[in-house]
Amino acid sequence: MKNINFTCPFCSLLCDDIQLETKNNNLKPLNTSCPLLLSSLKREIKEQFPRINGQKTNISQAIENLSILIKKSKSTLFAGMGTDIKGTKATLEIADIYKCIVDHFSGDSYVKNIKSVQELGGFFLTLSELKNRSDTIIIIQSSYDTAPRLFEKYIFPKDTINNLKKRKIVFIGSKVPQFLYKNIKKISFEHIKLDSVNLLNFLSRIRNSINSEVLEIKDRRLLNFLKLLKQTNYGSILWSVSELDNNINDLIVTEITLLIQELNKFTRFSGLSLSGSDHILTVNEVMLWQTGFPIRTSFQNGFPVHDVNLFSTKRLIDNKEIDLVIWINSFNEKKIIINKKIKTVLIGIPTHPQKKNVDVFIPVGTPGLDYNSHLIRLDKVVTAPLKKVRNISLPSVDQVLNKVKERQFQ
Repeated sequence: MKNINFTCPFCSLLCDDIQLETKNNNLKPLNTSCPLLLSSLKREIKEQFPRINGQKTNISQAIENLSILIKKSKSTLFAGMGTDIKGTKATLEIADIYKCIVDHFSGDSYVKNIKSVQELGGFFLTLSELKNRSDTIIIIQSSYDTAPRLFEKYIFPKDTINNLKKRKIVFIGSKVPQFLYKNIKKISFEHIKLDSVNLLNFLSRIRNSINSEVLEIKDRRLLNFLKLLKQTNYGSILWSVSELDNNINDLIVTEITLLIQELNKFTRFSGLSLSGSDHILTVNEVMLWQTGFPIRTSFQNGFPVHDVNLFSTKRLIDNKEIDLVIWINSFNEKKIIINKKIKTVLIGIPTHPQKKNVDVFIPVGTPGLDYNSHLIRLDKVVTAPLKKVRNISLPSVDQVLNKVKERQFQ
């Protein structure tokens, strides 16, 4: 038994302050009760068999079968994309050779942020600024269960570099996040209760009232909020697209972006989208480095073409516009879409519940748990190295895909 330092790979905060107790591949965190980490480490690996049509096989045969499917396919989609930097690069190599499409689990929500940046630009926030400098933090409809330590580490930290003693926290949304609710007697925050439609109207009114005289504003809540914004020296606005009404979330993101731009005319404000689930930021950044385009990019024409609507995973599968979908998920057991009329491959963790329902299943390890890895943090300013801490002989996503690529030239 020994204790080791650990960087957690299970959310995009990439917390590097964790102490793990290790004994015979049993891992126990000593200094955190993060529910996501605890549930992830509790998964018990009882078998590591690849499968073809639900039947157990060996890794070589499964990779050979996948290689044949890719060669025969006229239109292949890489979906899910729960992987690290090397896994993304290996995916893009095959996508380039075989003219595939690449999307991500979180594509539906993340593309709203992409469109906003493409059209309006923005002022962006780092986690260090959030923790150490922000005297006003506006949280818009974000429980952020996929990053459970966000509030603990960055919004209500015990210590800050600048010894920031007072900060104003305002939560705008329909439900108070669990962390705030559980600590309601210990921490101070204001809750402005609004559903998505009223939230959109509220943000629009705030933006349009910034330059108004105080005497012109009759709504007391609006007036108090405006006063807070104007008294702020270093403000932050956080939002989670996936928790907003899907019919208007793009409009809300636009309003947030425009509001931040307006606020920067007289003070300092910046924003951070809490959209890093399943490491979409890692995948998206690698795609930008390699191709110049984000997720939802197709290589079918021999060069990259990006379209946030045309290359949606759900749309492609529902309309049967592909004949092969390769799901990648090396972090969790998130459910995948299976269409019986489309060949489906899952490259995932060995405990995935749908491994018997796909045409080919190839088990892989988890980055930062079963092999060394690099992942990009939520704010995109840190690329964290993660070390192997568990002795289980599972391949990485890039090792599997590189073996597939080798077979293409045999």
